Amino acid sequence: MKGNEFTLGMLLGAGLLAAWLDARLGSARPESPMQRIVHAALSVFALFGAVGLLYLVHGVPQGLFIATVLAVFFPALVYALLAGLWMLRALSELTGLAGR
Repeated sequence: MKGNEFTLGMLLGAGLLAAWLDARLGSARPESPMQRIVHAALSVFALFGAVGLLYLVHGVPQGLFIATVLAVFFPALVYALLAGLWMLRALSELTGLAGR
């Protein structure tokens, strides 16, 4: 059960960090929907790359594997969640729900 708790904690931490970064960036967010789509696509490729690297280092000592997860996968997850928030903003702006 420890692995599930770690995974859930990492996901919640990445989500909170992404929400904080979104609030902190403010006017530095990508402005156009196309820029936000590009960030979403890049974040998917970053996640694929991070998972691929985790497959490569699978079998190393547990401490090194956890360090790799935190150093490579966690930032990619934060970026993917941040790009997802930007996509939600773009969708709300395109549908006219942003000002309500």
